[in-house]
Amino acid sequence: MGTLKVLLVTLLALGALGPSTEAQGSLPISLFERYVEALRLQAGIPGMSAAILQNGRVVWDNGFGYQDVDGLLRATANTPYPVLELTQTLSSTVLLQQCMDQRYLELSDRVHRWNPQFADDGTTIGQLLSHGAPSGGFKYDPGRFAALTGVADQCANSRYVRLLTEEIFNRLGMASSVPGADVVDPSSPNRRWVNASTLDHYAVIVRQQAVPYKVDSRGRPTRSNAPGGTLSASTGVVSTVRDLARFDAALGDGVLLESSTLSRAWEPVGSMPTGLGWFVHRHNGERVVWHFGVARDAYSSLVIKVPGRGLTLILLANSDGLAGPPYNLADGNLSSNLFASLFLRLFVG
Repeated sequence: MGTLKVLLVTLLALGALGPSTEAQGSLPISLFERYVEALRLQAGIPGMSAAILQNGRVVWDNGFGYQDVDGLLRATANTPYPVLELTQTLSSTVLLQQCMDQRYLELSDRVHRWNPQFADDGTTIGQLLSHGAPSGGFKYDPGRFAALTGVADQCANSRYVRLLTEEIFNRLGMASSVPGADVVDPSSPNRRWVNASTLDHYAVIVRQQAVPYKVDSRGRPTRSNAPGGTLSASTGVVSTVRDLARFDAALGDGVLLESSTLSRAWEPVGSMPTGLGWFVHRHNGERVVWHFGVARDAYSSLVIKVPGRGLTLILLANSDGLAGPPYNLADGNLSSNLFASLFLRLFVG
């Protein structure tokens, strides 16, 4: 019943909006804000943070609902969340920057060359980055993607946690981002690569992250257990929409990757719905690059980019309502997602 309500609200919203106002030189942000809040309420998402960028500049950000329902603490654009598999967009950038742009690595290299622990001797780096299945074709598999952690360690002759913090977080001023919540655990092996003062700072951010919730069929939230926050190339990062906006802006400005490398990352590999570390979609003649993250009954995340329009949407939530069922995002089906459909209808047409 809740899903039908969400669908009804969205269809009514999209039908009533008429053509996008972008052609008149202004983005329909107020309409988007109104309808995305309606979607959040109908989906029962307790708290959500959002940002929109145009040409590398944040033109709007906001928080909706509560990052802590019991504590009546409202979500803001500075609320930290586990971004889950959105980590893959960061890690693929690090790998392409440190290894491919530096001419140490080729996409055709066997994973086993750089990560001897990887079981499949025939799989290439390019296949892992694009979620190519061992038998051919596409299969979204975060576990296989995580093997790129060891690849980054070897080809860059450093630890992935250090590469991520130094080349992405520190370089871009992402001061509210953490390379895996487990780094504050005294038993974490990643602690040895982070200095004491930074560890103290990370501990503060982890304590401030949004509380995870399970939402029942009536939209009632119940506090749940957070998933493990161990960093890999596939998952683990904790961040905010404002910090992710800094990463997005740097990508567009050519700060992180050579233009030819970025273009290759955002092009589909063969007939698959993926590029290198990103999903790729077409809407109304425009290329759309995107990614998502989901932990059932806990958190979800979604980033949608329209490079030809210079537009990016970033959404983070403390339930699985952004990217969990009934959406089929793991199949590469962005059209199934109502939040994405709303954004693309309003801003692309």
